[in-house]
This record gives sequence, structure tokens and C-alpha cells, in this order.
Amino acid sequence: MAIEYKGGKCMICGYNKYVGAMDFHHLDERSKKFDLSTKGLTRSWDKTKTEVDKCMLVCANCHREIHAGLVQLPKEISVEK
Repeated sequence: MAIEYKGGKCMICGYNKYVGAMDFHHLDERSKKFDLSTKGLTRSWDKTKTEVDKCMLVCANCHREIHAGLVQLPKEISVEK
């Protein structure tokens, strides 16, 4: 549901083959309330959506490259308030 909400594909490269390879990258780590990929946790859609709105959807490869400093985030991406 959250992956579909964010467009269903990597916002960097467009990857959309396997849902298990998708990550939520927090645009501002300081605003992170909880980890969206933690298995076994249940939260309301409202709480989940609020956290997802702080993120961009990326594939695992692009996510690793973002943290390695190899990928520059698009300028039009901003934290939704």
C-alpha cells in the first residue's frame, strides 16, 4: 500500500520489478520517527502515511548509492509537511 502510494517505482531509476527490492529513503534523517522496513510492526495507515510522506521510494541499489554519495537526489524532491 505504501509503495503504491509513492508511485510504485524507484524515483531515481524507475525500477519496479520486485517489491522486496524497494526502500523508503528518509529525506531528513532527523525527522525519522520509525523505520518503515521493520518487519512485524503494525501501525495505522495514518501513522505510516505520515512517515512515508517524509521519504522517497527508491530501489535497494539506488538507496545504497545515495548513502555512498554516488547518486545526487533530484532537486524537485522535497520533504512534504
